[in-house]
Amino acid sequence: MTEDKIERVWNRFKDIMEYSDEDLAKFKANPRFMSMFATPSFRTHKIVFEVIQSHGCVCQHRVGQRIVLNGNAALLSEECPQQMCIGLVSQLPNIVFPIWERMVAGLDPNGVLINTIGCTDVGIDCGGWGRVVAKVYVEGPENK
Repeated sequence: MTEDKIERVWNRFKDIMEYSDEDLAKFKANPRFMSMFATPSFRTHKIVFEVIQSHGCVCQHRVGQRIVLNGNAALLSEECPQQMCIGLVSQLPNIVFPIWERMVAGLDPNGVLINTIGCTDVGIDCGGWGRVVAKVYVEGPENK
């Protein structure tokens, strides 16, 4: 990447984050943040949570539905259901963080040991309302 392009990327990041020059300097001083920033998959890949099981979900999650995040874990609303259950969405960070670790290490982010999550509702048989389970995987530009 040319110096000019690098400067444009940093300026755009600074604008998006609404950082002051001091904030940006603090960010750049953190080697862990810099390793994330230097990893292209944070910009080019998507983290997908695909519903593989659903019963009794008040938000009507259905098998095959996808909750899609960019590599930085921002929900891509145009690729997500209109309604999303907080019991399911609240579980996303539990798997996003290990995926990020693998991305920074240059490993296949789909190699996480546990690649399924479940909503916090235990289901009708255990005293709850319903239950949703989703498989998690990462899509790169080559998967489009």
